[in-house]
Amino acid sequence: MRAVCRNVVVGGRRTSVRMEPLLWDSLADICRREARGVHEIVTMIDGRRGDSALTAALRIFILSYFRTASQPIPVAGLAEEQAPFGTTAGYSTTFRQALCIFDEG
Repeated sequence: MRAVCRNVVVGGRRTSVRMEPLLWDSLADICRREARGVHEIVTMIDGRRGDSALTAALRIFILSYFRTASQPIPVAGLAEEQAPFGTTAGYSTTFRQALCIFDEG
């Protein structure tokens, strides 16, 4: 697969990101599942990536998201998780857990 370059707006500035079509499709799937825009999610990852390149950070986050989503569903009857305050409160548990994995890496 050849990488495809696309423009994204990160924190109000336009930049280009080069990833394989499957990764772009995966990012679009995450956006649909979370009911968020690509620019919003890319901006969040950009703010947390530290010294990593943005493209590398996006690849790792996408992998973390789908690995988290593939985990077994929690046992029924456990208390429902409360959404934390802050920027991730409106995101799914899968998204927040993937973000934690990303932050630890």
